Amino acid sequence: MKIIDLSHPIKNAMPVYPGDRDVEIVREKTWENDGYRLSSLTCSMHIATHIDAPSHLSKDETMILDVHLNRCIGRSVLVDVRNKAQIDISDIEQYPIEKDDIVIFLTGWSQYFGTSAYDDHPTLSESCAKLLVEKEVKLVAVDMPSVDHAPYPVHRLLFEHGILIAENLCNCESLVNRQFQMFAIPISIDAEGALSRVFAIIED
Repeated sequence: MKIIDLSHPIKNAMPVYPGDRDVEIVREKTWENDGYRLSSLTCSMHIATHIDAPSHLSKDETMILDVHLNRCIGRSVLVDVRNKAQIDISDIEQYPIEKDDIVIFLTGWSQYFGTSAYDDHPTLSESCAKLLVEKEVKLVAVDMPSVDHAPYPVHRLLFEHGILIAENLCNCESLVNRQFQMFAIPISIDAEGALSRVFAIIED
C-alpha cells in the first residue's frame, strides 16, 4: 500500500483566492517562554486544499457538518486533461466513471501554485459538469483554485445536485495509470467549506 498526499501545506504568507483574507498562523505560546507550544490560525475556509459544500454557492443549505464522510471517500477516476484550457465533455467520455465515483481532474496547474499564473486556470465546461451530474458522481476534485470563473455556473450546477468540490490539490501526477481510493477529509466545522487533508491510497 502506498499513500500519496494530495494536499498543500498551510503556512503564513501562502497564496489565497483573490479577495480572501490572508493566512495568519500565530505562535501564541512557546517552549522557551511557556513550557509548551500553542498556535492559532486565522483564515478563510477556502485556502490551500479544501472542500466546498453546496451552501457555498447555491440555495442548498448543506454545510460541511451535514456532509457524511462516505461522500468524501471512495473509488476514484483520474482524468488527465493537461494542456487543456477548457475541459469539455469529449475529454471525459472515454473514462469509466460510475455512480458515486470521485473524479479528479489532472490539469497540471498545481505547478503554478504561489505565482500570478495560478489564478488564470483552466475551467470545466457546463456540458462536462452536466455529464458528471448524469453519472451521479459524489465529488469533483481539481489541482487548481476553482472549477470555473465568476459567475461560477459549474459550481452552481454541481452544488444543485449535491456534488462536493475539492480544490487546490497537488501531486496528482503520481496517480496516472494507477488504481486508487481517494480520501478527502474536511475538518468538522459549521461552515460552507473546510480545510481538508486529501490523500490517495494505491494498492501495489
